[in-house]
Amino acid sequence: MAQIPDRIYMDKKDKELYEKLDDESMLKHKGGNRTRKEQFLFAMAVGFEKGVRRELEKREGLFNLKDLKLEDEALINAIAINETKSISIISKKNEVHKIVEEYAHAGIKLLVEEIHSCEFGSFEKLYEKKLKEIFIKLDI
Repeated sequence: MAQIPDRIYMDKKDKELYEKLDDESMLKHKGGNRTRKEQFLFAMAVGFEKGVRRELEKREGLFNLKDLKLEDEALINAIAINETKSISIISKKNEVHKIVEEYAHAGIKLLVEEIHSCEFGSFEKLYEKKLKEIFIKLDI
C-alpha cells in the first residue's frame, strides 16, 4: 500500500546549503522572515527556470506538507503538470513531490552559487531585474 506523504524532503547534503541561505538577508530563515518552505520554493523555482533536476541521494525531511498554502500547492502542481505534460499527475502526490524535490535539489546549489558570485547586496537587484523582465514578457 502506498504511503501518504506528510512532508517535503531535501537531500541530506543540502542542509548546509539551506543554512548558507540564512546569510542572505532576502532569504534569511532564523531571525529573518523566511521559512524553510519559502527557501525550498525559491530553490525549486530556480531549478525549474534553469531546467535542471537532480535525484535525491539520501532524503531528509525539510518541512511538513501541512505548512503549504493553497498557492504553494498550485505552484508545485503547475511545475509537475508542465514536467509531465499531464494534468493527471496531480493525483499522484508522491510523484509530484519527487519532481519538485529534484528541482529544488538542483536549484539550491545553483542559488547558493549565484549568491556567492554576486557582489554584496546585488543578489536582490539581480532577481528584481529578472522579475521585471518576466513581467515585461507577459505583456499585461
